[in-house]
Amino acid sequence: MPPKKVDNKVSAKQLLDLIPDEELSRLAVQTGIDHWAKVLYGKSVFYLLLYSLAECEKASLRSLEDVFNSRRFKFLFNLDPGQTIRHSSISDRLATMELSFFEEAYRLIYSLFRSHFSDRDALEYNIIRVDSTMVAETANKLEKGMSVGCKKDGKKQVKYTVCLEDLLPSSVQVFTEQRELSEDLTIPVTILKLVDMHTDNVFVFDRGVGSRKAYVDIDQKGYQFVTRLRESVKYEIIEELNTLKGLQVGNLTVESDEWVYLFKGKRVDTPFRILKMKNEQGKLLVFLSNMKEIPAEDIIMIYKKRWDIEVFFRFIKQELNFSHFMSTNSNGIKIILYMTLILSMLIHIYKKYNDVGFRTAKRRIKIELDDLLTILIIQACGGDPNIVFRGP
Repeated sequence: MPPKKVDNKVSAKQLLDLIPDEELSRLAVQTGIDHWAKVLYGKSVFYLLLYSLAECEKASLRSLEDVFNSRRFKFLFNLDPGQTIRHSSISDRLATMELSFFEEAYRLIYSLFRSHFSDRDALEYNIIRVDSTMVAETANKLEKGMSVGCKKDGKKQVKYTVCLEDLLPSSVQVFTEQRELSEDLTIPVTILKLVDMHTDNVFVFDRGVGSRKAYVDIDQKGYQFVTRLRESVKYEIIEELNTLKGLQVGNLTVESDEWVYLFKGKRVDTPFRILKMKNEQGKLLVFLSNMKEIPAEDIIMIYKKRWDIEVFFRFIKQELNFSHFMSTNSNGIKIILYMTLILSMLIHIYKKYNDVGFRTAKRRIKIELDDLLTILIIQACGGDPNIVFRGP
């Protein structure tokens, strides 16, 4: 059942109650994550990471150690109060844990949240923003990574490519090989591994993807997309579409709207739409799509939605510690990634339904978790929390 909202608001407890504890137990058995584990079981690490990322300003292996060894955390998640752990053991466990447990947990929770909180765009398109972000670390710490640019700063970077749907991250891939710097390789791969694929999806991505083959591959799968091209693009016109030259769309003016064959050395025999616009400064903007029938206004509005993913990346880097590696092992990096995305979904939904900003949403979730824990402790001691905590 979806959580009951009061005045269209949700609480941290309502969101946490959606996380299916029994399903996590089933996944632990299915993936064999607890084989040989004595303390750091799959579910224990799941809740440790989720709680620590929400509670700590800058989560680290040492802060994970402190959280796990605290009586409050053990009480909240019903763990053995006599168990303790060292940060080095957490590091070792992250490096070797079965990754599929966290990947499947992420997919499961995404599907649950999307079913309860789906909010199709007002344009009536299922818009999916796709983009990449990079995180750097010194080369001697990072197990695998790519070098970027000409700087000799001794750093390597990991690339994360994300699909953002209904403001929830619906697909993510991690890339560490040098050749994967190219968005021509990484964005199409991430699109085709989407958690919940529908034929009415519209993918929007920036002009970092220039491969004609990538456009053709996406089109041949039956998926719709909108992107931008460089002004120097070469093409052969098949027909001019009915959009009026001079039409105003926001601060943009239509120059031309055509159904074309692209060139990249030789002609690409899959037709696409090229919409040329000029802004108020006279700069030419070239949009590419395989959606022939929709109004030019919709092409522009879909592309403007791409900015949401830039805001998402800024949020997880500034507020969820995503610009810092808790684990520099490839397996650990991916586990932290999935847990960060799960927490980001909680915060995104809380933000939206309570009409607050990202930072406020995270802070209030932390406060509500502290209040919830205090209430549980009072109840466990035979007291009445309503004496202290009054209200809805």
